[in-house]
Amino acid sequence: MDDEVDDPAEFAKQRLSLYVESLRIRMPEAQYELLRDVLKLWAENGGGTIKIHMDDEERALFTPEVQREVLVIMGLMGALASGHEDRADHVVVDLGDGAHVKGAQTLVPPDTAADPERLAAMRDSLDRKAAERSRDQAELDAIARASGMLPEEDPE
Repeated sequence: MDDEVDDPAEFAKQRLSLYVESLRIRMPEAQYELLRDVLKLWAENGGGTIKIHMDDEERALFTPEVQREVLVIMGLMGALASGHEDRADHVVVDLGDGAHVKGAQTLVPPDTAADPERLAAMRDSLDRKAAERSRDQAELDAIARASGMLPEEDPE
């Protein structure tokens, strides 16, 4: 059997499959299942930003290392799209902390990962968006209270 794969789409599928299988083997089962559930939710919602509500146990399992693996798999999944094979080469970078965002990580091309100014701009953008979401949520909570409804508890 020939181990070399000539079809880029097939190569991307095999690379993703092998990576996910290696995680399944080396991660604790509960963390792997959480990682799988997060990725499933993300894919079912078309990618992009999702809001996930986790209980205390899930939050404890969703370590920065697990979050990093989620991002790696997102890159490998992105590489499945024809013309986007280079996404498999993207790297996870730590953006650091802002006033509203703590421990932010993202997946970027290698040239972006090597540019501290671009990374700082990304963190600042995330921080502005987080501040805006926080203000919006506070306004919604105030409206709910004024209407006699209690706002949903956010388990953060």
